[in-house]
Amino acid sequence: MGDSHTTPVIIVGCGPTGATAALELAHHAIPSIVLDSGAVRPQGSRAIAIHRTSLAVWEKLGCVEPMLARGVAWRTRKTYFRQYEMQAQTAPEPAPGELPPFLNLSQHETERHLHAAVVRSPLVDLRWRHTVVGLRQDADGVTVTAQTPSGPVTIRGRYLLACDGARSATRKLLGLDFPGRTYPDRFLIADIRAKLPFPAEPRFFFDHPANPGRNILVHPQPDDIWRIDWQLGGDVVVAQERSSAAMDARIRALIGDLPYELVWLTDYRFHQRLLHRLRHDRVFLLGDAAHLVAPFGARGMNGAIHDVENLCWKLAYVLTGRAGADLLETYQTERWAAQRHNQKVTEATMRFMAPRTRWQRLRRDTILRLRLRRLVDSGRMSTPYTYTSSPLVLPDREPGWAGAPELGAKIVPADPDVRRRLGHGFTALYFTPDPFDAPGVVTMPPDAVSPAGSCLLIRPDGHVAARRRHLAPTELPALVRAVLGEPGAHALAEHGHVGGDVDHDKSLLEPLGGGLR
Repeated sequence: MGDSHTTPVIIVGCGPTGATAALELAHHAIPSIVLDSGAVRPQGSRAIAIHRTSLAVWEKLGCVEPMLARGVAWRTRKTYFRQYEMQAQTAPEPAPGELPPFLNLSQHETERHLHAAVVRSPLVDLRWRHTVVGLRQDADGVTVTAQTPSGPVTIRGRYLLACDGARSATRKLLGLDFPGRTYPDRFLIADIRAKLPFPAEPRFFFDHPANPGRNILVHPQPDDIWRIDWQLGGDVVVAQERSSAAMDARIRALIGDLPYELVWLTDYRFHQRLLHRLRHDRVFLLGDAAHLVAPFGARGMNGAIHDVENLCWKLAYVLTGRAGADLLETYQTERWAAQRHNQKVTEATMRFMAPRTRWQRLRRDTILRLRLRRLVDSGRMSTPYTYTSSPLVLPDREPGWAGAPELGAKIVPADPDVRRRLGHGFTALYFTPDPFDAPGVVTMPPDAVSPAGSCLLIRPDGHVAARRRHLAPTELPALVRAVLGEPGAHALAEHGHVGGDVDHDKSLLEPLGGGLR
């Protein structure tokens, strides 16, 4: 049996990446079918640390409130050598209404809130127990074969998003290699429930007495649950390390005689992998299906959410006729560069945390023993990538932007009212002492960084597309068309002339996925 119609987008996988993609497309009024092979989601903390920018995406999609109510917000992360504090990474105190810099919430619970939002959406058709076993592309779309408890089904879509994780069936059906490496060191994670006399902030230990010569990471979670991550090395017998007696001794060495309950236990190795291409015709790979990084720095799930937001507005623009299909190739351009950057950052961290050569170990041990704080690397925390070399970012035409948000940078305003105005289409932030109403415009009071007359053109994914001085609102459609790469639009934008097709300009101002709103 098969579907008789073509769905705009098929999504394979309903973890955080796939669920967010379905909600993001629905936000842009694009229907989707989500196929997932499971029915029961895996337990445990897994991807635990959520960056402010991911929270902003889920805020826009209407599902962040229960996460904020449940999660543990933090802004300081400390690193120790044995019992000596080496480093404290501290973010500024959030302003009233501002999202926290990081929120700890188990991936199991994050998925539960996302799935609840998916079920509420009339534009998302979620189908559990659909295992993708076949995939075929042609000039007009993608045909998927899925095995279900009732037998095989075929589903037709214009595009397909592979969000099916590290063991992606979609990637295998495309015959793609997954280049990279796997580190030999084993790591052990336990979620324990206990009332510990620790501050509610992450703490990383080099050479802790409870794990001599190796590392321990401790993360707080809701309900007095703590995630403890031990480095074991590459030559251990994992079954012995996971035995009840061994685990009790390991936990007791860290928390003493306090009562505790073991909630979840797993072991893993680190993988550093990145596809050469994230787009294959009408199939796009996102999240762990496309790239894997070591978890220190929280660049896995947060990077996947950035993949989603980058791609989905572009799909919406193409599917609604507001941009040509060439726009979709910029997903490859922008997100491959972002993920390669994440690879480099985490590779440097792993050289410090789990040195593989005598020189790397000597350097690491010297830095720790001499307490050279600025050279300690226990994980550079996730930040959104700045698209400095993107075709969707226009160069400045006026000087004097020192201190302003960089071209291509992601912004998350502290003011929740301003955040609510972003993320639907292109938005112009005007810094003016005299607010005014115009389509696609948000006005803010000027400051030292953005003086009166400054304008930032913000893409639907929150990245700065252009910076201008004294830009008339009537010039905005031409500026958007220039960002989208329409022929001749750059000249129109640079010379301050709108011109063009009046009906086309009007379509840029309409709310549905299309330009300014």
